[in-house]
Amino acid sequence: MSEAPKRSAADIEADLQRTRQELTDVVNELSTRLDPKANAAAAAEEAKAKANEFLAKAKAVPTDASEGDSTAIGILAAAAATAALAVFLIFKK
Repeated sequence: MSEAPKRSAADIEADLQRTRQELTDVVNELSTRLDPKANAAAAAEEAKAKANEFLAKAKAVPTDASEGDSTAIGILAAAAATAALAVFLIFKK
């Protein structure tokens, strides 16, 4: 069995320092990923972006319907039917 090459104290210290730095980086990354405030802020931003995207699509429905888009016409018809049903149910009493 051959012996492992002798390492100098400086080599060992350099390896230890590199390992410490790697561990520090991993701990910092995990800390960032698991930060509740950061996660909540990111979720809020994502929800806001999705809401803005939905709003933009909703605002485009009347224009799309007036241009003959059958999907937009269907959406408006369903919305009108839902509103009519709600009014009927309210005044039925």
